[in-house]
Amino acid sequence: MAFLVDKIIIFQILFVIGITAESMSGTISAGRKNMDLFGIITIATITALGGGTVRDILLGYYPLTWILYPEYIVVTFFASVVAIFVAKHIIRLHKFFLIADALGLVTFAYLGSDIGYKIALHAVNNDGFTVIGSFIIAIIMAIITGISGGVLRDILCNDVPLVFQAELYAIVAAVVGFLHTITLYFQIDNLISALTIIGIGFCLRLCAIYKNWHLPRIKYFS
Repeated sequence: MAFLVDKIIIFQILFVIGITAESMSGTISAGRKNMDLFGIITIATITALGGGTVRDILLGYYPLTWILYPEYIVVTFFASVVAIFVAKHIIRLHKFFLIADALGLVTFAYLGSDIGYKIALHAVNNDGFTVIGSFIIAIIMAIITGISGGVLRDILCNDVPLVFQAELYAIVAAVVGFLHTITLYFQIDNLISALTIIGIGFCLRLCAIYKNWHLPRIKYFS
């Protein structure tokens, strides 16, 4: 029971760090497009909570996370307001926020795969879904939870989504989702396994950032 409580507390902390970083990144993106205060805070909130919202809607998982925990909206609001006033410093601390974003990515991916697998497993028991199908759904939900907020941010800011052109991002979310699904399948879901998976995903993302790892890029010539 102590392990369970510790895991819940740790993931709440990681989640808050993640949505704070994502909210600030949304604030900077919106500010560069000369949006007004409402636009900036809206983009910040969508960036921070969009991934979980898309996941929950696709899975029919209600109430939505930010409705169940409205304090998360308060966190994104204050993070956005703070980012507005310290924008110059945030830009200077670009690498720090890449690290915070990496932590948010792997945390979101872990939680997304957790919810996706458990809902799919329920379908296995009741509607005849296959175990392989549960793995696929869990990994897809890990990716969706990890990247959807950033994709929505870039689309609303009229940019090509960063996840489609930057270092390994969605792949990191998929790796985290796959590893977590394995632990769920073998029923070894505990604090140690969770932190190990988070650590692997975090290190993989940092390596991708600093060593410029990315998927092959396709160019068409006329």
